[in-house]
Amino acid sequence: MEEIGSNQFLFVAVLVFLMMIIIPVLQKRTGKDLTQMLFGIKSRKAFEGRESIKATKEPRVRNGTKSELTSFVAQLLRFTSKNGMRLVAPGTISHNGKTARLTALVVAPGGIIGIYCLGFGGTISPGDPKAPAGKASPWRQHINGEDKTFDNPIKACEEQKELIQAAMEQAGIHTQLTVLTVFTNAQAMLQATPAFVYNPKNLLQYLKDEPSLKSGSLDIHGTAQTLAKLAGIKKDEPEKKHGKSRK
Repeated sequence: MEEIGSNQFLFVAVLVFLMMIIIPVLQKRTGKDLTQMLFGIKSRKAFEGRESIKATKEPRVRNGTKSELTSFVAQLLRFTSKNGMRLVAPGTISHNGKTARLTALVVAPGGIIGIYCLGFGGTISPGDPKAPAGKASPWRQHINGEDKTFDNPIKACEEQKELIQAAMEQAGIHTQLTVLTVFTNAQAMLQATPAFVYNPKNLLQYLKDEPSLKSGSLDIHGTAQTLAKLAGIKKDEPEKKHGKSRK
C-alpha cells in the first residue's frame, strides 16, 4: 500500500511540474489565460454569437392605423382653416367609371393639392429611378426583418391626377392641380425620397411656404363645394337658429 501511494504522489508531482512549464508557453502563444483555455473558449463564442444576434435584432414596427389617418386629416382641417384654404375630405372623386383614392384635397387661392396617404412603416425605399418611362418599378418596404413591395406611389399620383383633372374640367374648375404622396406613419423612415413625397410635418411646411398657392384668384369656397359634390360628400344641414318662434 505504501509503494502504491508513493508512485501516485510521484505521478502527480511530475504532472504539476509539466503543467507549470507548458501552460505559460500556451498562454504566451494564444494570449488566453488558464480559465479561457480550460473552460471558456466554447462558451465565449456562444456568448458572442448571442450578443451579435441581439445587436442585429430589429425593433418591432407596425403599419399605420385608421386613427392615425383620422388624426392627420383633423390636423389638415385646422391648418387650412387658419391659412385661408379649404379642405375636402375624402377626395374620392369619380369620373368615367373610375374613382380616385385620395385622402383629401386642399383648395388654395393658387391651386389645388391632392393628398394621397400611405400608412406603411419601416424603411421605405423608392423604385429603380432608371426604369423606362411608363414602367415605374415598385417601391420597397423593409419591416420586422421582411422585405416587401408596393405600387409606385408617384405613378399612382399621376394616374389619379389625370382622373381628377378631367372631372374638374368637366365641372368647370380650371386651375393648377398637384397630387402629393404623404406617408402618415410616424414609424416610416424614407430613404432617398423623390420630390412630391412627404411626411405630415413636411407637407404642412410645404403648404405654408409654397408661394404659388398663396397668389391666385381661385374662388376657394365655390371650388370646395363643387369638389365635395364630385366626391359625393353631402353638405351638412344648416344649424337651426336658437330662440323662441313667433306665434
